[in-house]
Amino acid sequence: MSLLIIVLSLTFGSNALADASAKRHCTEGDAIQVEKEADSLNDWDQVYRSYRRFSQCDDGAIAEGYSDSVSKLLANDWNHFDRLLTLTKTDKPFQQFVLKHINETLSDGVLLTIATNARSNCPRGGQSLCRLIARSADKR
Repeated sequence: MSLLIIVLSLTFGSNALADASAKRHCTEGDAIQVEKEADSLNDWDQVYRSYRRFSQCDDGAIAEGYSDSVSKLLANDWNHFDRLLTLTKTDKPFQQFVLKHINETLSDGVLLTIATNARSNCPRGGQSLCRLIARSADKR
């Protein structure tokens, strides 16, 4: 019985270590690179690539840059919302990332435009995401 306990302890302990090592650290090089790009991402694929590569750096000025890019796309480039919808259907943490960046750093006018787009121009199949976006814009 004690051998089984030892084996289980080692197994669960190594899983915890694997989970901890899977979390990436934001290096100084990562922070420098993402700070240059976070506020100038021009489409959802660029936002997604940056998120996948640098989400561990999503704080402070970098987070504000991401908010700027996300808000520009949601307010001024709604015609490409279908691409966002596709990306968030296959990656729910990315959906949370986008919603997190609809925040108090955005102007009231931008938030109103985002909420209006989500309520008035939501494509078929996007109602759930549109509701979440509108709620996020309203809360700020």
